[in-house]
Amino acid sequence: MTKVLVQHTRWGYGGGVMVFLQMISSLAKAGFKVYAYTLEKPQPKTYEEVMGEPLPENVTLLSSRLSRAKLFTIYKPFLSRLLDGRRKGFDVRVVSDGYFTREEARGVPTIYYVHFPMPLNVEGPWGSASKYNLQPLSRGLGGFVRGVIWWLYGKPYRFLARRAYGEMIESSVKNFVNSRFTLKAYLYALTLYERVDREDLKKKVEVLYPPLPRPKRLLELRRENRVPCVLSLGRFSEEKRYELVLEVARRLKDYRFYIAGGVAGRASMLYYERIARSRPHNVTVAANVSEGLKEALLSRCQVYLHTMVGEHFGIAPLEALAAGATPVVHRFSGTWTDVCDERYCYDFKTTDPEEVAEKVQNALERPRAAPVEHIERFSPELFGRRIVRAVEEALSI
Repeated sequence: MTKVLVQHTRWGYGGGVMVFLQMISSLAKAGFKVYAYTLEKPQPKTYEEVMGEPLPENVTLLSSRLSRAKLFTIYKPFLSRLLDGRRKGFDVRVVSDGYFTREEARGVPTIYYVHFPMPLNVEGPWGSASKYNLQPLSRGLGGFVRGVIWWLYGKPYRFLARRAYGEMIESSVKNFVNSRFTLKAYLYALTLYERVDREDLKKKVEVLYPPLPRPKRLLELRRENRVPCVLSLGRFSEEKRYELVLEVARRLKDYRFYIAGGVAGRASMLYYERIARSRPHNVTVAANVSEGLKEALLSRCQVYLHTMVGEHFGIAPLEALAAGATPVVHRFSGTWTDVCDERYCYDFKTTDPEEVAEKVQNALERPRAAPVEHIERFSPELFGRRIVRAVEEALSI
């Protein structure tokens, strides 16, 4: 039986993990022997909850020696490649979060799914690097000092990511990206490397949208008489910019706002507590909500507000769109370029609360619904078939 290794950084929930789990499911159903490797301790229960099926018998779960380490999060993928020697003897390797692995040099064909180019995680004009940039003194001494600490922390990553990324894109047999937005970032990242054959690498890359989890169930949540309330979903992390949701709510006092997201780790908990403390009276903030409550909110609220700038794709806005809500998203994002456009969503171009509040008001007064045909472009079946075909193509090389 052909052995396929599927690598991912972590378990949990979200669009990246959905890609990982759907790869496992599709490859197992295609008859491959699948080994699922993560930096964290395996969570078979998560697979069952997200996929709605038991873990297939031809799937073996592996984890890194670093699975219990809580520090140096962005460096874990690099450290695991040095410390872990269990990833040998496979016919094809599929890396579902786009992190570099050195096993390509051993002759194993490798397929990458790139959510966003590694070097641009901590640098570049793509909206996701602000945490690792130096902050001006005008923002206060505390903010300046924290900025210096994060900048120093991210400095080795910049070097490692640039070096590793060049090797990765050259040695792989196929690179998938999750959106046209990420494709632009991918092509921009290629300009960082003078020695690579960019035209050859452009032939390797293809846009493959992440699979929408439970599409049939989400479509069942559609209803005519929705409540004029506003929902935001996603993990509690600073790049989500939930402070902007609070500012919009202060300007639209007659409407109810809900922020529901996952909390994992100390930084996430501190951010959740900060948002919960500073919320106005018309905002409800909830952490680690059940799937049932999440579905109830998706079926109830008329508008979905996504305040992240530079979102690479955005699985939560897609879930809201499938459930019948009208998303309001930042124009500089894969959510706008790939998930929806002016036919189904409203966009804002800045993070000015006045502009965002105006767009939310428009969405409340004139909602837009996406047809089922649009949602079907993100089906798990389409995604799974393309991944299986890519593995079969890699085996024939």
